[in-house]
Amino acid sequence: MSKPSRPLKTGLWAAIGGGVVIVGIVLAIWPGLGASMAQSRASLSPAKIDGDRAYGYLKQICAIGPRPAGSAANTRQREMVAKHFQQQGATVTEQPFTGVDPLSGRDVAMVNLIGAWFPERTERVVIGVHYDTRPFPDEDTDPSNRRIPFIGANDGASGVAMLMEIAHHLKDSKTPWGVDLVLFDGEELVYGGGQDQNGEYFLGSKAFANAYGKSQRNRTKATPHYAGGIVLDMIGGKNMRIKREPHSIDFAPKLVREVWSVAKTLEITQFSDGLGRAVLDDHLPLNNAGIQAIDIIDFEYPAWHTSKDLPENCSGTSLEAVGKVVTAWLNKPKARR
Repeated sequence: MSKPSRPLKTGLWAAIGGGVVIVGIVLAIWPGLGASMAQSRASLSPAKIDGDRAYGYLKQICAIGPRPAGSAANTRQREMVAKHFQQQGATVTEQPFTGVDPLSGRDVAMVNLIGAWFPERTERVVIGVHYDTRPFPDEDTDPSNRRIPFIGANDGASGVAMLMEIAHHLKDSKTPWGVDLVLFDGEELVYGGGQDQNGEYFLGSKAFANAYGKSQRNRTKATPHYAGGIVLDMIGGKNMRIKREPHSIDFAPKLVREVWSVAKTLEITQFSDGLGRAVLDDHLPLNNAGIQAIDIIDFEYPAWHTSKDLPENCSGTSLEAVGKVVTAWLNKPKARR
C-alpha cells in the first residue's frame, strides 16, 4: 500500500467531534433515543466472526514467508485461498495479467483471484484486498533491515485472513447482493520510497478495473455490475484505529456513512469518526472504473513497511471488529448507491 496523500484537515470534522458532547446531553434528557439505538443494533445482522480463527489464518499465511508478486510463495498463498473459497461454496476464477519488475525490466506473471457467492445475481458488491507483499521493508528505521525479507502480517496477510473468515459466513448469509471476494496481485511491486522509488502501485486492481470497465461498455440487464465496493488494508494491527479516509469520502460518501453508521450502532470502538490521511490504495482504480468504493485502513500502524510487521503485532480482536462491521453492512437491505 502506497504512501498517503497530503493530510486533509477541515473545520467540519472538528465540529463533528464537538457534536459528541451534544449527543451525550440528548441521551441524558431523552431516554427514548437510547431505546431507539438499541433497536437499531437489533436490526443489524453481523456474522459470528471468529477473531481467533481469522488470526490463525493470518499466521498461516505469514508462515509461507514473503509473498511478493511473481514468487512461488505468492502462488502457494493464492492456491490455498482458492481451495478455501471453494470449500465455502464460492465459484472461483482467476484473472491473469502481466506486470514488469521495475529493477530487472522482466515481465512478471500475476493473477487476481475472484471468489463469487450467489453468481446468478447481477447486482453485486466487491470486497477486495491485496495479497502480495512488498519486496523489502523500505521504511524500516534501521537501514540495515531494509533489505531483509518482508513478512507483511498486517500489510497484506490481515486482509486475506479476513476474507477467508468472511467466506465461512457467506453461503448462509442474508445479504441481498451477489458478493465477490477479490485478491489483488501486484499492489506494491515497488522498491524504495521517495525519490528512490521504483515501480508502479495497484497493478492488480487496475487490471480488475480495466476488465470491469470493458464489461460495462455494452452492458445489458443480464450483465453483472457493482453497486459498491470495500477495500480492506492493514486491518489487523493491535490498538487499531480506523478513521474515515478522505478519498473514500470524495468518491463514495454515502457508502462511508453507511459503513461507519453500522460500526457506531454496533459500538465497534476500533472505528473512529475522525478524518484520517488521504491514502492512495486499491479503491482508487475501482472508483475510476465506476465502482463506488471505499478504503477501510488503519494507516497509523507503527510497523508499516518495516521488519516489525509480524503476527505478534497483530490481533484477532481487530480482525473480528472489522469482520462484524463488513458482514453487518453486507446483510443490510439494498440501499441505492
